[in-house]
Amino acid sequence: MTLLKELDTLIDSLEHVIVDHAVNLIRFPTTSKNEAGAQQYVKEVMTGLGCTTVDLWEPDINLLKSHEAFVSSRSDFKGSPNVVGTWKGTGGGKSLIINSHIDIVPEGSVDEWQYSPFGGDVDKGVIYGRGASDMKASKAAVFGAIQALSQAGVQLKGDLIVQSVIEEETGSAGSLACALKGYKADAAIVPEPTGFNICPAQQGSSWFRIDIRGKSAHAGQRYLGVSAIDKAIVVIDALHEFETFLNQTYTSSLYTGVPIPFSLNIGTIRGGDWASTVPEKVTIEGRLGVPPGLSLKKAWQLLEDRVQQKVSQDPWLARNRPVIEWFGAWWGPAEIDPDHPIVTSVRTACENTLSFSPDIKGTPWGTDARILTEFADTPALVFGPGTSAHCPDEFIPIKDLVMFAKILAAVIVDWCGN
Repeated sequence: MTLLKELDTLIDSLEHVIVDHAVNLIRFPTTSKNEAGAQQYVKEVMTGLGCTTVDLWEPDINLLKSHEAFVSSRSDFKGSPNVVGTWKGTGGGKSLIINSHIDIVPEGSVDEWQYSPFGGDVDKGVIYGRGASDMKASKAAVFGAIQALSQAGVQLKGDLIVQSVIEEETGSAGSLACALKGYKADAAIVPEPTGFNICPAQQGSSWFRIDIRGKSAHAGQRYLGVSAIDKAIVVIDALHEFETFLNQTYTSSLYTGVPIPFSLNIGTIRGGDWASTVPEKVTIEGRLGVPPGLSLKKAWQLLEDRVQQKVSQDPWLARNRPVIEWFGAWWGPAEIDPDHPIVTSVRTACENTLSFSPDIKGTPWGTDARILTEFADTPALVFGPGTSAHCPDEFIPIKDLVMFAKILAAVIVDWCGN
């Protein structure tokens, strides 16, 4: 029996272990500031799997604040530790980071869920709960792959570094803290739910707010006022035109077939306070997708220029310029060469394990791969099971977790050497 077939057999026998880890992790409601219990669990699992060192620490926000990629609304990270386990290699092999986040988005209205958000329910071969797909179950599969490697007596030549980080959902502070602490490797895998698509590129995203001023008046004499809602239509037209410009100008083969690769979404509009009053203010908030190869600051400037150019054609708006603000969290775009050896390693492992060859694409959202690639000198790709995230009854099929563990085990052996 070859080593890979032995590992596949071992992982099949460890299915219940992988499921147990996934269920246990889902039962921790790890929204921001509530990660400590789950991270202690991760530390104990890593220790039990024989890692050479395990590092648990609360990131220093004062250190992070000085970095260009830092964004967070928190005043500190007390009670929110990172965990990094390292399996030291014997030497002569390449190192690999597997980076996954422990934090989740809130569950939303429980009435929208058939299953408990934090119950970790298993039904007909599927695990349900917040974080099932994004991305606690993938972390469980990582543990399963490592346990199989251990039981097979595999001694890796290169270092294997497993990161369980905080704050991915709110701006990547956890992964940035790992980078600033010196964690780096020859390559990295970030197991976000890509449906087994291999993603060497990720788009960035950023939130914007635009305030538009009008002039109030009684509705019976609306000609004495200027409706901010009417003027908001001019701004919305400019945003739609900018989205078209962005997608015509910044093209990528990794987004072929996607109707709008880099979308600009208007998420909220607030304006007016009385049906009989001409509204004097409208606030628009939205999210901009940023193509790989375009910096956040450049994307911001391009959007602002397009809006201001458009409103210059309107006499009122030319004198009362909309105010544009970039707020909240943001994620920068990043990419590595689609022919990078880590892409080849993952693709080969998939072709040997899956019944099909996965597509190579770009992600429609930001991830921690950007931090690894740009600030930890570690070329990172995004690759994982699952397709549901941030939705009621988030789920992951158990068979996909087992498959992912098999692929990971094969990649680890190929990349790190044995």
